[in-house]
Parts: sequence; C-alpha cells; structure tokens
Amino acid sequence: MNLSLYLALGDSITAGYGVGTTFSFPSIYAQFLRRHEPNLLLRNFGVNGLTTGGLLVLLRQNAAVRRYVCQASLITITVGSNDLLQLLRNSSWSFNPAQLSLTLVSMEKTVSQIGEEIRKINPKAILKIGTLYNPLPAGPYARFSSQAQQIIDQVNMMIVAWANRYGGNVANINREFRGKEQQLIGPDFAHPNVIGYQRIARAFSRA
Repeated sequence: MNLSLYLALGDSITAGYGVGTTFSFPSIYAQFLRRHEPNLLLRNFGVNGLTTGGLLVLLRQNAAVRRYVCQASLITITVGSNDLLQLLRNSSWSFNPAQLSLTLVSMEKTVSQIGEEIRKINPKAILKIGTLYNPLPAGPYARFSSQAQQIIDQVNMMIVAWANRYGGNVANINREFRGKEQQLIGPDFAHPNVIGYQRIARAFSRA
C-alpha cells in the first residue's frame, strides 16, 4: 500500500468529540499507518453534527474538501448518526414507522450521491466507511436500546451496501462496541471515550 494523503470525512466521531483532535480515531489510525508510510499526511474534516446531507454539500461546494478528495489515497467516512438523532428529536422516542421509512429512503439516496461524488472526483482512492454503533446501553436511555438497535441495524445494512457499490470497505464499529458500551462510551453517554476512539481506529485498520 502506497499512501500519501489520508482524508477523514464525517461527523463528531471523525472530529473526535469529547477527546480532541489528538485522540480522534483518524489521528490514531494515521499514527498506525505511519509505521509503514512515515510521510503520510492527515487532513481531518470531521464536523460535529454533520448529517449525510451536510456531507454531500461539503463534497459539492467546499473547494478544499474537493481538492483533498482528488489528492487522497485513503478516505474514511463516519456519517448517519445525526440523521437518526434528528428523527429522535422530532419524535420524542416514539417512532412513526412512516417517518422512519422516509428518513431511511432519504439517507439511502444521499449516501449514493456521496459515493457518486467521491468516485467522480477520485475513482482510485481506498474508501473505508464506518458502521453506526448503539450508545444507549451505557446510559439513562438503556430501555430504548433494543428499539434503537433495530434501526441502527437497518442503517448498517445500508452502509454495507453503499460501501460495496462504490468499491469501499466496511469498518465494523458496531461490532467493536456491542456488549462493551460501558467501557467505551464517554460521560455524555453518546460519544466514545479515549479507549472507544482507539477501538474505532482498530476497526478502520482491519477494514
């Protein structure tokens, strides 16, 4: 593998919310990769609260992001959680199946457009996409955990299909976290702690 530029795109998981950029998973993953690629550059464009629609706008309208996509030999993506959070906030934990279905259809369309945009700019880069994990078992909303997991499983199936369609690999973050939420989730009961971000970096290294 000959890597020169690693571009990290995505939401607060990419940004390293709660631990800072130094301990974000892209920084940890880049350190691992530099054992073999000492000159590897990292550009982290993680944005707290980013949705799939927000990522598509970045890819279409941000000149710096487009330039780095073109130059990147490796691209990682974490996105999707905030689309579901918007649905949760609007529903007060009472899911309307029709509303959920519309959200999933919209997400599927948007991630396809993201894939098209990336591959149009750079058809050769290694692309790795992270699955969603369920943080609820670690906190005060644990009683909603199984309900949330069913939805997360649907989104993760979509992510796997998305990765396959655009020549990407899947980083199974969900698998790393399931059953270990208490150890890996931070004090906000949503984002990873330092160990959690290390596990995410491991998932991407294995993808």
